[in-house]
Amino acid sequence: PPRPQRGPRAVAEQVMAQIEAATAIAAWSDPAGAVITLILIRCGLRVGDATRLAYDCLVTDAKSAPYLRYVNHKMNREALVPLDEELHALIAAQQARVADGAAAPPVLFPRPTKNPTRTIPLSTATYRAALYRWLASLDVRDEHGHRVHLTPHQWRHTLGTRLINRDVPQEVVRRIL
Repeated sequence: PPRPQRGPRAVAEQVMAQIEAATAIAAWSDPAGAVITLILIRCGLRVGDATRLAYDCLVTDAKSAPYLRYVNHKMNREALVPLDEELHALIAAQQARVADGAAAPPVLFPRPTKNPTRTIPLSTATYRAALYRWLASLDVRDEHGHRVHLTPHQWRHTLGTRLINRDVPQEVVRRIL
């Protein structure tokens, strides 16, 4: 039988407004979870790529514009994504928290337990569990008042939709994502 036509994969802007609100982001019990979430929303990374970011993931160009350098594991290549100033500052603060006066670990988000050398990155399952607890505490609702179930990958589609709606050329969106 023919497959049913699927709806849009992007998250509705009304729902995104609830998630991106400053009070919602401040509700994270762990600041690292908030930073990962903002990276996923604003940069369109996959969860595994975000949790495995290197400690020295921030770079700037000749005009001092900040970029996030990461390894796109699906494409097996290094990639750069432009950052806004707020996210740049949040990542720098995460670097300071992780270094904490000691030698910087190789990863920006080290696993919090059973990781004395801080070389093992946070697992995607650990992040997802914390994300779902955070979303449940927010009680995010759609325009009909129903609870919304979100997955981190939907934010990647949301970023792509937002860029297309801002008339960013499709080739640029393809390269960013």
